[in-house]
Parts: sequence; structure tokens; C-alpha cells
Amino acid sequence: MLKHRVKENTLNTNTGIVLVKTSESVYGIDPEEQDIIWENEKIGKLDFNRYSEIPFTSYAFFEDKPVINSKFLSKTLNTKGISRAIVDVTNGKIIFNSNEHGFQAVFNTLLLPEINAVLVDGKIDEGFGIGLFDFETGNRIWMTNIASDFFTRTKGAILNEEKVILDADQNIFWLKNRHLLKIDLKTGSIKYDKKGITSILSNEDGNKFYISSNHLSGKKLNQETVIYAVDPKNMDSLWSRPPVRVVGNIMETNLDKDQLVVITSKGFNIINADNGKKKWGKSDPLPLIKKIVPTKDSYLVVQENMLTRIDRFGHNTWDTPLKITYANNENPVHIFDDDPYALFITPSRANRIQIESGRKIWKEDLALFDADFINRNLKLELPHHRVWFNPETGQFPVFSENNFYLFNNRDTLAPQSLHKFDFGRRFPELKIRDDAYLLFESNNFYLFNFSGSLVYKKEYPVLKSGSLVRRSLRNSFYWLGRGLQITSATLLFAPTQANRAFRNTIVSNNLGGFGMAVSGIYGTYHSYSRGLNSLTDFDVDLGSNLEYVFKRLRKSRKNDDSMVIAVPQDGKIQIIDLKIDTGAEEVLKEINTQQDNFIIDEIERVLYIFDGKEVSIERL
Repeated sequence: MLKHRVKENTLNTNTGIVLVKTSESVYGIDPEEQDIIWENEKIGKLDFNRYSEIPFTSYAFFEDKPVINSKFLSKTLNTKGISRAIVDVTNGKIIFNSNEHGFQAVFNTLLLPEINAVLVDGKIDEGFGIGLFDFETGNRIWMTNIASDFFTRTKGAILNEEKVILDADQNIFWLKNRHLLKIDLKTGSIKYDKKGITSILSNEDGNKFYISSNHLSGKKLNQETVIYAVDPKNMDSLWSRPPVRVVGNIMETNLDKDQLVVITSKGFNIINADNGKKKWGKSDPLPLIKKIVPTKDSYLVVQENMLTRIDRFGHNTWDTPLKITYANNENPVHIFDDDPYALFITPSRANRIQIESGRKIWKEDLALFDADFINRNLKLELPHHRVWFNPETGQFPVFSENNFYLFNNRDTLAPQSLHKFDFGRRFPELKIRDDAYLLFESNNFYLFNFSGSLVYKKEYPVLKSGSLVRRSLRNSFYWLGRGLQITSATLLFAPTQANRAFRNTIVSNNLGGFGMAVSGIYGTYHSYSRGLNSLTDFDVDLGSNLEYVFKRLRKSRKNDDSMVIAVPQDGKIQIIDLKIDTGAEEVLKEINTQQDNFIIDEIERVLYIFDGKEVSIERL
């Protein structure tokens, strides 16, 4: 029994802890103890509508946005901008609150779990500053005033990359608005200050940095970029040869084993990461690149809506490029190579090609969307289709315009739609089983075997209330990964060393599908085909922020062969256990329709019912 009525509640996906808000306090309920483990009145003042989870941690953050939300205004005038509070849901402690530290506006928040600290930059009374704050006490460790030009966007710049990297010695390298700072993590002192920097990239160990700059004079500005490798300890050059010069502004840089892939506004080049030698002197002009996929002895390159092949000398090999999308700005574009063939799947069309010649295998492209639909929806935040990959079968399940397909890179004929759905603009999720695919959306479930035959379909009525069945942790992490990528300018999560691999998996968006183009311009599906399942077997020394989450993830596997569904039936609400592989059903419990404010934690198999001041908890 609580002191006041329940106003709001939410289940923290990462930990399983349920947050319950009343008019006075917020309570944390542990799923194993099935009891309240903490209470905090201060959190009760935070807006649950501004609640977001931080992937792979026990932390959640709350934002308070002003009526007129403008970073520009908060940076130039003394106006109130975004405030942010971070809460550890395992104990209810507010580990950081920007309002308590004199921030008029917070721009970025960088978690450093290895040292139990949070790094923040924003508008303060004295101008602009970067500060480090202790997780345990919430106290400020240091605050450094920063010149205002660090926060001012460079006029006319094509790309203003923002990135924060920790080197092997835990120094902070912060690139913002073409201005690079090296900050001593212990003291906050500025150890390096350089303008005109366009990009920065680190190797996995954090002891080698690749920096690009086009801080040039005269007519070469914005036409040529200089790239060099440095030791972050002393910023000395690691290449014996002069810095590399490439044509155009840097759009993206990637490390592919011992190769540095540099993509510019004019083309791309491959640089030996150890000695700085370019793979080719000058390539054919390749502006407007949006995808590059390496193949056995060449590169498949997408420019706007055209696909071409570039050989190992940087030259086109096809007489005529292939048109692979209807519109120039369609995204995401997927290209999957399986030498000597490749498969492309875009929002509007798909086909297989012979890589060397560029010949299309299927007589006609498979039209996934018509031209009118593409024109109407180019500005949608979500993609028009979703693509998954099954490494066991080599198949690519695709959901597009309410149709479900199974692609592979060996079909001589274009695949046919296996089923037509009526989901509207909603997207389903997909579970890959040992010998089948479960496609589900809301209370609709469809199982297809690997041959594409429909094994069963289950379509249940949907509750009209806001009650929640929290699905698998893996599906939730897909959206958390997407959220992390989209909000990377305001919320950054930068684990170091062992944890770095987990961040790479999150932002490469392979936790549920290829639905978003967060893998960047360069790369093929082989580079991010590992799913979250494989991470449970990753043998590293995890920090406490990951152990709590991985314990929950391992527990989710125990019930991975079934799903919990809440169904209105004959004036009751039935809670049903659906066996995925067979379609068998078992009614676990019936509750009254008046008890319509509830949460089911599918991983813990725990039911929470909220009724006035009472919270009842029952294991299913």
C-alpha cells in the first residue's frame, strides 16, 4: 500500500525495475524481491513523459524542455534551455541534475561508467563550460570555462562533426564545430587546442588517432583535406611520410582492419593505417556517395540513385551505372555481396547483379514501392521497409509495403510476396527461430518456415487501454539503439576498452534488424551481422553497469520459446502464453476488465496491477 494514488508507472527495460510515481514520490520495485527497494521524493518532480532509457546501463534520464526550445537562443542569450537529470533506477539516486549545477542549458551528456562520472557541456552563468561530475555524490569534480567559438557552428561548413573520444590514458578528445580540444580527465585542463579539424577517429585501443583538417588558405579551402595519424599522448605524427591529402571534404572515415577508409564529398580512397600510403593516387570523380560496400577485388559504390563498381585502382569498371532507386534521396540502401553476385535492396526496388559486369540477374527489378508512394514519404523519419539477415540460411527477410519476402543471394528469379498484411504504417518485429520466422505486430503473430510457407497465424483482439506487455529485451534494444543514434548530439554513451565493443554493436544497429541506416556509408552486413544473442557469450570483464543488464538478458533466454499476450475475452482479460514454434496456447491468468492498469514483464514473467494506492505483484 502506497501513501498516495499511482499517477504514472513504467518498466525499465534494462533492469526490470518498475518505477511508480505518485503525487509525492517515485518508488522502485525490484522484480526478484517483488517489493519496493527505494523511494525518492526528488524524482517525483521529474516529468515521466520526458523519461528515456540509456542502453546497457541502469540509468534513465529525464529532460525538461522550455516552451521555445532553441539551442541557438540558449547559446547566444541568457534564455533557459534544456535541463537534464540522470537517475540510477537500481537505487533511485539522482546522479546528475543540471539545474543543481548552474546550467542554463545542457547540450551534451557523456556517461563515463568506468570512473563513475558524467561529462556535461552547456551554457553556464560565466558563459560556456564543460564539467565532470561524480556519480556517487553528484558533486562537481571540475568545471572548465570554454571559449564561445567552440560552441558556434562554423559558417559554410559542409559537415560539422561532433565526437567525443577517450584515449588509452582516459584523456578526453572533444571535436565540435571544427574545433578539437584535448582535456585532462583528472583536472579539466586543456592540453591541446586546434581549430580547422573536420574529423577524428580512434583505433579500438585508443592509442592511435586519425585526424583530418581542411584549415587551408586561399582557393583550396573546402576542396582538399589533410589526414594524419598521431599518438594521442603527445600528438606526434605516427607516419614517417607527409600527411595524406585527399580531394573534397570528409564525409566519413572508417577503420577496416589495417585500412583507413576515407570518404569525401568528391570520392573516396583507401589509406594504409600503419604508414599512410594511399591505395590510389587519384580516383575517378565520385560525388554524392551514400554507400560503399567492399567486395573481393573491388568496391560497389552508390551515388544518389546509381550503383557503380570501382576497381582496386580507383576507376569505374562498368560502361553504364545501374539505377537502383526511384528517387535520389531514398534511404537506407542495402547491398549484400556474395561473390560473384550481389543483392541490392532499396526502399523502391531490388535485384541481383553480376558484380564484374553489372548485369542484372532478374529480368526486371522487384518493385517494393510505387513512385507515388516514394514521393509522398521521402521525408519520413522511419524507413519504408525493414530488412533482417539470417546467417544460418543466408536469407534476408524483408517487410515492405505490408508484404513479407524472403530474399537470398542465389535466386535466379525475384521472390514473391509470401503474405499481405494490414498493418497500415506500423512495422512488425521479427524473431528468427531454429527453423522458422515469427513476424509479429501488436497481438498478431505469423510463423513462416524457412521455405516461406505459413505455419500458423494468430490474430487476437487488442486491449484499448494503455496497459503494457514488455516484449523481449532484444526487441527493445533495437529501438534503444536507434534512439541512441538519433540523439547522439545530446546524449552520448562512451564506454572504453572492453565496453567499446558493446557500444559498436548498439550503434551499428544489429539488435533487431537493418531497419535504420546507422551503419554509415561504408560497410557490408558481414561487419554488423552479430546480434545481441552473441554478446551474452562475450567473455570480458564487464563493469557493474553491464553486469546487471546482462543478468537480465541471460534470464530472458529461459522463456525465449514463448510470448505473453494480454487479450480481452468475454468480459475478462486473459493473459496467454503462446508457444512460438507450435502455436500452442496456455491461459496463465484471467483478470477483471476493471484491472486495466497493469504491466507484464515478459522476461521475469511478473504481473503488476495498479489500483489506486495499491500495487499487486504476481509471478505468472
